[in-house]
Amino acid sequence: MYLKSKTLIAYCVVIFLIIFLHFSGWIRSFESLIRDIVQPGSQVLYEWSVAISDEQFSNPEELAAAYKKLKEAYTRNQIDAARLALITRENAELREQLLFFDKNTSAHVGANVIGKSVDPLSNTILIDKGEQDYVVVNDPVVAAEGVLIGRITMVQEKQATVRLINDNQSKVGATLINRERSIGLVEGGFGISVQMTFIPQNESVTIGDLVVTSGLSDDMPRGLLIGTVESVEKQPYQPFQMAIISPAVDLDRLLIVSVLTRE
Repeated sequence: MYLKSKTLIAYCVVIFLIIFLHFSGWIRSFESLIRDIVQPGSQVLYEWSVAISDEQFSNPEELAAAYKKLKEAYTRNQIDAARLALITRENAELREQLLFFDKNTSAHVGANVIGKSVDPLSNTILIDKGEQDYVVVNDPVVAAEGVLIGRITMVQEKQATVRLINDNQSKVGATLINRERSIGLVEGGFGISVQMTFIPQNESVTIGDLVVTSGLSDDMPRGLLIGTVESVEKQPYQPFQMAIISPAVDLDRLLIVSVLTRE
């Protein structure tokens, strides 16, 4: 009992001392510092209290309904944000392709990617253009500003299949933009890599060299960008060397492409 009384007296003394110091102005700078620290949090709490004060709930069911409504609005906002991001990306890709076709007179048709192969031994995509749009087998398919991504391999009335350049059955004649303008064959590696083979051993290949189509493959125009040299594999006493190619576009994230048609 004695200890409780002593503690109570101590509290009263402290409180009286704080009141005295406050009215005397001796701790004004300290109080100002405390206000600066607390103000942001108090402002948030105030705004939150004002927001919830506008809603009056008479029972738990009304509160649950309001929560459900807010959750649905949040979900709609997330969906709208995702759609905006997708539209922004599609517009950027369309602008890049328009820049390419402004500089070239090739007949073409734009297409949306609507599917992708799930076969681990192949790498193809499905587009929403087909026979009725003059798309035929072997037509080259490009993305961005004229970057080759593959060829048409199968056509139906309203859709077509594109074999990408990293598919293991893809083979395209290519030229290295190096001193010798080396000619080789760009082949796919089971959807994992793209490589350029049959490069003469005595010709210079440097990391970063551009690789473009040579025009020596059937129905393939010359000068379409494929990618850049990422690494070089060179074996002694072999007549050819090989370069690993980094495609100029991400083949796993294609949304809009263009088919170079013959009409």
